[in-house]
Amino acid sequence: MGMCIDVLIVDWDHLMSVPEDQRYAVLHEAGTSVDEDWWDAGPAHPSSVGPQWFWPSPPAVGWFGKFDFGDVGYSYKDHFWAGERWEEIRSFVEPGLRSAVDRFIDPLFWGGLEYMPDRDADAPSKSSAPSDHLLWCRPAAVSSLKRLWEFVGPELSLLRGPFDQHSRADFGRINDFDTFVGLLRGWGDVIDRAELRGWGVVGLRC
Repeated sequence: MGMCIDVLIVDWDHLMSVPEDQRYAVLHEAGTSVDEDWWDAGPAHPSSVGPQWFWPSPPAVGWFGKFDFGDVGYSYKDHFWAGERWEEIRSFVEPGLRSAVDRFIDPLFWGGLEYMPDRDADAPSKSSAPSDHLLWCRPAAVSSLKRLWEFVGPELSLLRGPFDQHSRADFGRINDFDTFVGLLRGWGDVIDRAELRGWGVVGLRC
């Protein structure tokens, strides 16, 4: 759980045109290429200035973008702790909202498995995502997650009461409501931008 995670939105047709045994290398090179561009531009690490997007320079421009979650979220451990906070409060959340949040956070906070929109939230996952990826959402899954986010996003304030009353936020870095919700909003931004383009989402170990 100590690894960091790079989250990319990607043109799925372009990605699928790459031979399967080369995809991870291509994605990893894409993610590090925007890091290199950024390091050339300034002295501070992007995680010190909050969530932000990085877009490639030509000739790679046009097929991917990289999201940095900021101070909290660049480590996969943060996503694990966000999932733990949700487990602590979910039984105190209205059932409809609880079910929607369950499904919305599933790919990012509950193991990074491939999102399968037609499965029950309590059923075990069987992922066909590559084993070297932490997250693997095809465009169809992104569209399903977008619909969930349209419901969940405006209702996030309803989670404050359960979080403040029932979360054992005394360890890890997800130790207050604003940080917890900030991570959800970051994931929502990823889904918004991917769905707008008809792209997928990939998370890589870094």
